[in-house]
Amino acid sequence: MTGKKITGRTKQLSLKATPQFHQRLKVLAGKEKCLMIEILEKAMEIYEQARKERKKPAKENIQPKISPNPTSKHSRDSNNTEEPNTNSKKRKISDY
Repeated sequence: MTGKKITGRTKQLSLKATPQFHQRLKVLAGKEKCLMIEILEKAMEIYEQARKERKKPAKENIQPKISPNPTSKHSRDSNNTEEPNTNSKKRKISDY
């Protein structure tokens, strides 16, 4: 077997592809002077890197957790001595 490249790949991989995809892969491998599997392996590396970057949360969007007041479980249960606001939500319109 002269002219065959020893690649160390031993696991058979059988895929079905459209004729257009196969032709594009074959042409690209020819231009790069490598095997079609090497193009697919490089594409998988790039895909995995992009996937990791998508899964990373944006650091500026992370908000710190705000814990409730440790002295009271509920703010409405605390004994506030402030007077309740008796102002009406409706505004009075005066006649001129």
